[in-house]
Amino acid sequence: MRIPQWVVFVWVIVLAVGAVGGAALAYRIARDRAAELDDVLDLPQLPQLTGLNPFAEDVTPPTPAPLDAEEAPAVVLPEPQETAPGPAEVAAAPEVEPPGGDLAPQAAADPAAQTTGADVDALAQLEPWDDPRRVTVLLMGIDQRAGETGPFPTDTMILLSIDPAGKTAAVLTIPRDLWVEFPGLPQPGKINTAMIRGDQIDYPGGGGPALAMRTVERNLGVKVQYYVVINFEVFTEVIDAIGTVEVCPPEPIDDDQYPDGSYGTISIHFDAGCQELDSERLLQYARTRHGNSDIDRSRRQQEVIMAVRDRVLSAGGVIALLPRVPALWESVRENVRTNLSLQDIVRLALAAEGISSENIRQGQITFEEVYLQQSPEGEDILVPISTDIRLLIQDLFRPAGASSQRPTPAPEAGGS
Repeated sequence: MRIPQWVVFVWVIVLAVGAVGGAALAYRIARDRAAELDDVLDLPQLPQLTGLNPFAEDVTPPTPAPLDAEEAPAVVLPEPQETAPGPAEVAAAPEVEPPGGDLAPQAAADPAAQTTGADVDALAQLEPWDDPRRVTVLLMGIDQRAGETGPFPTDTMILLSIDPAGKTAAVLTIPRDLWVEFPGLPQPGKINTAMIRGDQIDYPGGGGPALAMRTVERNLGVKVQYYVVINFEVFTEVIDAIGTVEVCPPEPIDDDQYPDGSYGTISIHFDAGCQELDSERLLQYARTRHGNSDIDRSRRQQEVIMAVRDRVLSAGGVIALLPRVPALWESVRENVRTNLSLQDIVRLALAAEGISSENIRQGQITFEEVYLQQSPEGEDILVPISTDIRLLIQDLFRPAGASSQRPTPAPEAGGS
């Protein structure tokens, strides 16, 4: 029997209308369901990967200008567990999304203010940092002079990293002239300007210190959970509290252009050989750079860190200093920016105290890992060599008991 054409036509129209209507109904149901889930579920942020400087070349020196290149892969550190914030950070530091897609932990509004009235008995009950995951702190010293209100460049940047499970630690000094890319910002620059840039734009997660942490992560591939920013006044007060510190310069140091803190200069001199220095002289020893390189200065800064550690241990350790800590903290906290509480600082110090000197690995970014070039403005800069920096960091963060695979660096031939 022949089916009339008008019947076929009607069936086609009915099927088409049914398909369109069904699709519209399914879309509406899915949309409403998604809205309901969005209201009741707090979905976690996806983890963000960090990488090495995208414009640092491995073979030939790059031009110090912004490039449209993909980021190099993050350094793969030999860690058995994923790095994560310590126990005190989770509740007080929710993550936010800054420009450029990097996650920045939101610090407590003023962790220092939370410690007012902390007494010695409470601090004495604290246990060493017990989270087994690696924890890394970016220590920054700012060049703040009398009468200045900021923002300030960083005079010193040092990564302090502790592996509580492996009982090892690493200290990495970052030269302030290192040429880097800043997450979310269009122009590269010296790493010591990260604090200024971050404070100027109120970078999400903590301003200047947050941008400095994310810049280190982007260019060095190391996850950083915490920061501590101090000025020179804090340094001298801490040294005054623990007493003179012994350092041993291998050769004389002369600097006739040392900044005096009031936009002038003075001449300073250090004899070769071991000597006890008070706070003012120790600051001069750590800061001076004229007459030699910024790389040499980074070695002296690490020498000062280890000498201060030895001084604290010789005085009875962190526990012996606890009676002075609350008063000292009240004295310096206005000059400290940090997302750590005083209690967590003490707990980290107790953990670091339990690591033997031979398990504290020290490293500097030297002329073996950078190219000496000039910026577009004519300033001397250090352009990183990504592969060599990756090897340096892998060596510093190697598992406990593993031997170093890096060759002994050759002596530097020049300075910046």
